[in-house]
Amino acid sequence: MTHTPSAPDGGFWGWMAVIGCFMGNVIGDGVMYSFGVFIPKLKEYFGAGSAEVSTIYSIQVGVTFGSGPIASYMTNKLGWIWTTVIGTVITAAGLVMSAFAPSIVFLYFSAGAVLGLGLGIIYLPRLDCITQYFDKKRPFVTGIAICGSGLGTFIFAPITERLIRELGWQYAMLTIGAICMANCIFAFFFKPLNYESEKDVEAKERLNSSENEKSEAKETISVMLKLLCDVVFMMFAVSNFFTSLGYPIPYTFIPDNAKFLGMTDEEGSFAISIIGISNTIARLVLGLISQKINRLFLYNTCLVFCGLSMSFSNYFQPFFELASGLDCSEYVVHNATEVANFALVANSSDIVHPPIPWECSAYIGQVIYALCFGVTSAAYVLLTTLVLADLLGPAMFTNSFGLLLLFQGVATIIGPPIVGYMFDVYGNYDYGFVLMGLFITFSGLMLYPVPCVQRRIQSPLQPIQEDS
Repeated sequence: MTHTPSAPDGGFWGWMAVIGCFMGNVIGDGVMYSFGVFIPKLKEYFGAGSAEVSTIYSIQVGVTFGSGPIASYMTNKLGWIWTTVIGTVITAAGLVMSAFAPSIVFLYFSAGAVLGLGLGIIYLPRLDCITQYFDKKRPFVTGIAICGSGLGTFIFAPITERLIRELGWQYAMLTIGAICMANCIFAFFFKPLNYESEKDVEAKERLNSSENEKSEAKETISVMLKLLCDVVFMMFAVSNFFTSLGYPIPYTFIPDNAKFLGMTDEEGSFAISIIGISNTIARLVLGLISQKINRLFLYNTCLVFCGLSMSFSNYFQPFFELASGLDCSEYVVHNATEVANFALVANSSDIVHPPIPWECSAYIGQVIYALCFGVTSAAYVLLTTLVLADLLGPAMFTNSFGLLLLFQGVATIIGPPIVGYMFDVYGNYDYGFVLMGLFITFSGLMLYPVPCVQRRIQSPLQPIQEDS
């Protein structure tokens, strides 16, 4: 049996890797999760429906996660640094091409496939790097690094909205593309570990002892096929599939949903920012909590509440109205036309309107939802990698996470167009948010039996577990 050297759990390059991963998440995830701010403008510019335009984002996120096996192979073959550099260039190219898009169909390719591929390629190596550098401190440093995603969403959503307002959506994409190139600098924060070469030596010894030499690509495929036969991995992968159906929905539709509820563009983008900042704080807190209690239980429970909050998202304000006994009909507006009319009347010198009670404010309802989703969805981003490493072991992380991203990618391609189509049919986002929220709730509930399954079926891929 081969011996795998222990992770250094720190050191100069270990902490540099954490910084590089943090900044990579700020830029990469900030761009991806704030892309929904473009949706209302693209609908208006191309005269398209919600289902048609939301498909751009679903392809983008789907390809980001679905390119996991490609990222796994590139990381194994090229290493963390050059995989990140190549992915960064592809990301910027996708944004630059999108700025000159002549149609929605072209955006499916540029902002969807190309941008998504670039974001997917740079996503895995930065997480794999800190997973290999840290062992006992892994939950804590992962929490720090992953916080960059929430901070990036908090920063990029209002920046994107401001760029669109001041420069137009085309120049906004060009500007963001230039910002993305900074990831080429942070790529060089990922110094290869010495024991990577030791693993290569061990791999070569195993290859030389076999009758037929196998390439690294074939070895990766072989491991992934074994993972598909592992009961625990498949339970986790199917759960991730259902979670990923609903996870991109707020980032895709909150700005457009805000307009339907009578909110301004600034309020819609700020709701995304609230998700980002609450998500950032929650990741730090959950990173600490996950070292004290069972991580799988914490993960499952957060998903259940995340799904319930999404299902209830457009009903917070009606609930407050019902509970308070107020009649909000004179305050509430329901679409962009009514917002304009309301503004004209409100600015009239002849009519004075009373301030809107908080129970009647759609904005307050969306802020509450944004906080709930931001806090609970933090577990999905933070704990997925930790729980996966707990279930299958760090040695299986690169290939298992790459395959898991494929499940997530397929789901994220499906989810947003379904909600967009339901909007086009029903004229609101209520039913779409309820459906996707129920999927997330189910994804958490189905993982509670995993410890029982582990006790009955010990997979050859699973390490001997200690309570976390």
